[in-house]
Amino acid sequence: MIMSVLFSIIVFILVLGLVIVIHEFGHFVMAKRANILCHEFSFGMGPILWSKRVGETLYCIRAIPIGGYVMMAGEEVEDEVVKVDKDVRLIFDDFNNVEKIILDVDNEKYDKYERVTVTHVDLRGENDEPLYINDYTVKRNAIYVFKNRELQIAPYERSFESKTKLERFLAIFAGPFMNFVLAIVIFTFVNLFIGFPEMDSTVLGSIGEGLPSYGNLEEGDEIVSIEGVLVDDWQDISEEIDNNIGDRLIEFEIIRDGNNQTVSVTPILIFYSLGLRTAEDIIDLLIIEDVNKDSKAYDAGFVGGDRILTINGIPVVDWHDVSNFVSDNAYGELMTFTVLREGNEETITIEPHDSEILEYSGVMPVENYIGISPEYNFNFFKSFTHAFTNTKDAAMMIFNTIGLLFSNENVGVGDLAGPVGIYSITSAALRGGLFTLLGWIALLSVNLGVINLLPIPALDGGRLVFLAYETITTKQPNKRIENTLHYAMYLMLLGLFVYITFNDILRLFNLK
Repeated sequence: MIMSVLFSIIVFILVLGLVIVIHEFGHFVMAKRANILCHEFSFGMGPILWSKRVGETLYCIRAIPIGGYVMMAGEEVEDEVVKVDKDVRLIFDDFNNVEKIILDVDNEKYDKYERVTVTHVDLRGENDEPLYINDYTVKRNAIYVFKNRELQIAPYERSFESKTKLERFLAIFAGPFMNFVLAIVIFTFVNLFIGFPEMDSTVLGSIGEGLPSYGNLEEGDEIVSIEGVLVDDWQDISEEIDNNIGDRLIEFEIIRDGNNQTVSVTPILIFYSLGLRTAEDIIDLLIIEDVNKDSKAYDAGFVGGDRILTINGIPVVDWHDVSNFVSDNAYGELMTFTVLREGNEETITIEPHDSEILEYSGVMPVENYIGISPEYNFNFFKSFTHAFTNTKDAAMMIFNTIGLLFSNENVGVGDLAGPVGIYSITSAALRGGLFTLLGWIALLSVNLGVINLLPIPALDGGRLVFLAYETITTKQPNKRIENTLHYAMYLMLLGLFVYITFNDILRLFNLK
């Protein structure tokens, strides 16, 4: 158990690290291409656990594996580090040019270096003017030495603000763009290995052990009709199974080994709006087999083995009655169930998910599940092209979720997942196998890309809005106002992050 949890945590950190590092790598590559000085490339937040300077950039891994950043020179308002009347110590190269500026002047280990009081200084050097402190020439790649770190100085031509609008746009946009690229690569890989369903056929693909159809239907069976209705393709099969919601036996006419046969399958009836399902082997009694622990039904008090007697005071005699009650409740209004539990009648009130929420999740309030799938075939070209469709669908899912926050009163900020929620989903995806995990990584990557493109200060989209303002008006926005907005929104997002994480923890321990 402990090893399983530890492995899930490691996978969670690797998954989150991948989507964050690929995002920051996009910023980093385009910034370097534009010759913007990148002081730091960090994964995570908080105290530094490991760091290594390579060239002019410090690469860091920080203690909290959430987020990351590339620190570009000039992206924010930077106060002058060396000011007139300030004391500094200077270290010179062999040509008497300043190569290090010691700001920690009282540190004994620097006592041997010259201490000067600054009378005049220019460490920006616009228009390629030379850099200087007093009468000393300063190298354009000189180093500031602070108490606990070193930082290369940033002449104007190495700063973000000095670059063209296109270069700045690419440096900002490249982060989200790389998240979309990662998703496309992953979806392509998954498509190559899984293949694509033959939707124009009615021949069955593999059937896993333990599914309702196992032992009745077999791989290679060709379905001719369902409940007497002829089917020509997989769309027909899906429609006929849906048309028989509530049936505890569904009759299939099939061709197997050249012979026509008739077989019956007992489906599992899944109530997605509630979070419970029927028993596979009990046909006549309205007995609940299983209750999802992360569901409305579990929170309301349903348990496996409950036998449904009435809904809203009306007796129900078969699963058709139950399905109709649940399906007709499209707006998630309160429902009252009377169930028989260990010989005693219990009353349970539940507020189901409304159909709009379920629609965005890609499911219906009630669905038959028999566990069949079409044949899958390899298609190299389609694997790549369909990856773009997969990425678009993932992005639309995110936009739809954001839309629900504003349009549906049953969905709120507290329903969003933070790092704890992402860990839970990652653990579940890990249990689902490699391709399920890869699909989740792709979705998470798209999520990060889309969210960062929202026109909100502190996000990449907010920075692009200010760049668009500059392009349209030909006036640079006030840098201090812009950064104040970025910082204020950052604090608000940090508060939202704490709130969502708190709700994640409540859900994790079933306290919500």
